[in-house]
Amino acid sequence: MTPFFKSFIYAFNGIKLSLKQRNMKIHVACALLTVVLGWLLHITATEWCVVLICIGIVLSLETINTAIESFVDLVEPAHHPVAGKIKDLAAAAVLVFSVISAIIGLLIFGKYIVDLLPII
Repeated sequence: MTPFFKSFIYAFNGIKLSLKQRNMKIHVACALLTVVLGWLLHITATEWCVVLICIGIVLSLETINTAIESFVDLVEPAHHPVAGKIKDLAAAAVLVFSVISAIIGLLIFGKYIVDLLPII
């Protein structure tokens, strides 16, 4: 097998490993709900692009966060204040973009949901 094809095997193995993490399961569940909601509400192609970019970045950041945490645990198995800061910073990156993505979701889906509400 060529190194090119081996790299895909390694990448898919990384996806399998990341899907074992609780937070990744939560992010994937939110992503699936978002996709279903987008399909039901018939969002535009441009809105789909924004939603899919947000989903991709959040899932990628969570994977990188998991890799950083695993590496820090390997290098510093005992609790160390600097190791804790590194892990906190990586988690913060996921949180920041997750919050931004939620706000983007509200901006995109909000108008569709308001249109579904009965007019009083």
